[in-house]
Parts: sequence; C-alpha cells; structure tokens
Amino acid sequence: MNILFIYSTTKTITRSKPLQGQEDIYLGVSYISSILKQSGHQTQLAILDRRYGINNYKTIDSKFESFNPDMVCFTSVFSEFEFICSISRYIKTNYPKTLAVIGGVHVSINPKEGYLDIFDIICIGEGEYPLIELANNIENNKPYTDIQNFWVKSNGKIIKNNPRPFIENISLLPFPDREIWKEWILKSNSRFTVLLGRGCPFNCTYCCNHKIRKISSGKYVRLRDVEDIISELKQIAKDFPSVDEFFLEVETCGIDTNWLVSLCNALFLFNCQFKVPKRFSTNLRVFPNIKEEIIFQALQKANFYAVSIGLESGNERVRREVLNREYSNNDIRRVVATARKYGIKIGLYNLVGLPGESHAEFLDTLALNQELQPDWHATSIFFPYEGTVLYDKAKELGVLPKHLDFNFERQRAVLDLPRFSKKQIQREFDSFHYNVYRKTKEKSIIKLLFYFIQKFLGHNFMAQVKIGLLRLSVLIK
Repeated sequence: MNILFIYSTTKTITRSKPLQGQEDIYLGVSYISSILKQSGHQTQLAILDRRYGINNYKTIDSKFESFNPDMVCFTSVFSEFEFICSISRYIKTNYPKTLAVIGGVHVSINPKEGYLDIFDIICIGEGEYPLIELANNIENNKPYTDIQNFWVKSNGKIIKNNPRPFIENISLLPFPDREIWKEWILKSNSRFTVLLGRGCPFNCTYCCNHKIRKISSGKYVRLRDVEDIISELKQIAKDFPSVDEFFLEVETCGIDTNWLVSLCNALFLFNCQFKVPKRFSTNLRVFPNIKEEIIFQALQKANFYAVSIGLESGNERVRREVLNREYSNNDIRRVVATARKYGIKIGLYNLVGLPGESHAEFLDTLALNQELQPDWHATSIFFPYEGTVLYDKAKELGVLPKHLDFNFERQRAVLDLPRFSKKQIQREFDSFHYNVYRKTKEKSIIKLLFYFIQKFLGHNFMAQVKIGLLRLSVLIK
C-alpha cells in the first residue's frame, strides 16, 4: 500500500528544499519508512511549515495527485500539534477514504480520546511494528482494531489496546530510510546523523523521558550492536563518498564505557580505510563518578572532534532541586578539562528562565560559561512542554500563560517568574553570547557581529543568503 509521511518544521530553508542537509532528517520517520519498505509497501514524505499557510495544502494536493496514498502518518511535538491537527482535518475533508495515523512524542505522553475525532488511529510508543501490522492487515482485508500500541475508534467506541514492550534489540531494525528525504534536502552530502541507541537513563525535569519509559515494559535504554553501527557507516560512506563528518546520536555516550571503548576501537579500524579519516561528534551527560579519562581517550582514538554537554544551569541548587541533575560544578570543570586535554572541542547547552530559578542563580550559568569558554553553546529560553515535570511546576507556580506562543519557541520569554522577570529573561538570553565571549581575544568582533545578525534576522534570512551564494556559484560555473 502507499503510505505518506507528513513532517513539519519551522526551520525550513525554502518551500521546495526545506532542509539544509542530511543532519536535519528525523530518524523516527526514517526507521518506520524503512521497515515498511522492507515489507513491500511504498512510502513518500511531505514536509510542511505552518508559516506557509495555504501553500501547505498545495503540497498535500500535489502528493495525493502523484502518489495517491492509502494512509497518512503524522508525527508531532507539542508545538506543532495544533498545526498537524489542521492538516489532518484538511485531508479527512478532501480525501475521506485515507486513513490518518498520528504518533510521536506528544501524543505518546499526552494521549487524549478527543484526538480520535481528528485522526483515525493514535500510536503510543514505538511505531515500527504496529505500523507494519496495520499496513499488512489492511492489504489482507483483516481487522486492525486490536493492534498493540494503538488507540482506535470503531463504531463509535474507543478501543485502547495494551502497549507492546519496547523493541528489545534495535539492531534488528533495518537502516533508516534516507532516500525518502532526498527531494527535500538542499545539500545531500552534508554531515550525517547515525543513531547509536534509544532511551535515556536519567530523569531531567525539562525532558519527557520519565514519561516515555513508563509507556511500555522492557528495557528502555538500548544501545545498538557495534557491528551494526559500523555496517551503517560503511553503507553511507559507499553511497556518499564525499561525506566526511558524522554526528552519532545518543542521549549520552557515557552510559556504558565498555560498549563505548568497543565502538571507538571499531571506528578507528573503520577509519583506517580512508586517506582522510571521518570525523565524529556526539552527546555526553555529566554525572558523579563519570569515567572521563576512559571516555575521552577512547573518543580521541576514534577521531571524535567535538562533544556536546548539557550544563543547563551553572547553579548547583537549580540543577539539583529544579532539574534533577545530580553533579557538581567541579564535575563539569573536570570533564571539560579532560576533553581539552585530549584535543576534543566542547559545546554547552544552557537554559534561561527555569521555573524556580532566580536572576542571581542564572548569573551563575553565565559565570560558569565565561570560565569554561565553550567552543560553542546552544542556549535557549525555557519553554514549558506539556508532559514534563517543569510544565506542571510552572502551572503549580501560577506562571504558565493561558496561551503559549510557538512562533518564537525557545527564543522569546514566555514565563514571568517571581525572582526572574520576563524582561530580565529576554535580556539575559539576548546578551548571553556577547557576555560569554566579550573578554576573550579568540572571539573577534566580526564573529560576534555575525552571531547577532544571524540571531536577530533569523535562521531563514541566513539560509537565503547561503542559497543565493550557491545559486550564484552555479551561474558562474
């Protein structure tokens, strides 16, 4: 059968080529598409952006005209859900015979019976095997109301099927389908993302992992077999020989140091076949008693050039009592120093305006960044996502707005805290980059100026400049 996936984002480059590179693809869709293709079904993808208004309907109509899907599969995060609902209503009105299935993080942790007035099926949890079962049953004229992980409305009655266990061995899944994204990507030979594992062992309050782990039974944190990861890298290197960089996606590479050392040894051998070795980057979560020497020694051997670390707050009370992150500032200092000892660059994630945070406590975040001088940072204003502990905390404190504005999600302050006003939050966020690097010689005025142009004129403005330069180079050639 023909299955159309719909993915939405507000970080589009252009309407026809919304994604800048391979690293922007959503692997959740890719894995499901791959396993459906393996079972003999045909899949395509449409990428939408709520800012494009009725042009989104034109994209949908074009796909229905050329592909004629029997089923449409949606995925959505909290901030995109209202828009995705409007697209489903459009499809159900104009193509009423098409089955509409919704999955993803938001509906998995916040399932509501009312969603079945908009979608035919809600998929709660991992979708690979439920979607295969659904597609096969429809093709074979079998009922599908009893498929595990699904909520279905049948004859006016809502059926809530039991969840199936988490996929025990994710290495048995086929490699993610990257072909489905090809028509939507501007630069196909950019950095690739390869998944190392699923699940997180920690329960940070701004994240939804604490809820996702409760959806199903079985082991939640699962790492792929090293041989399987290397096989995928070899396949990508064969298909895209010019690609020289990979982001190895995992919540933290330090979960299992024995596995990490085995992976890094295998990556070293993988790189021996290339004149110019491939470069890697990944994520690391700091925790007490982390084995940073073993970790960074292994990463250096495998040609990792960078690691991203979630600092989130430089205040130990906020990390401990608000974020549920148990480690000291000295732990962070030690890990960063060890990374630099092995020549590995460090990026820090920071949050501004957390429920329960004071302005003075946020200044500790600024001070620690000034001290550590990360090679880059990804700093966001806290946004309350439904289903997280901090969403409930904001509600309890009475600071959650009645209407959340998603247009500048994590870029504009939405909370007005008792000890950290909305204006202060916005001001600290806007000046954070400058304040971190203003006293260093390494960050020139030109670089700071470029950062502010990109920040205030927006992602799409800078993307259009890049696209214009690319088009100009083509004309010159």
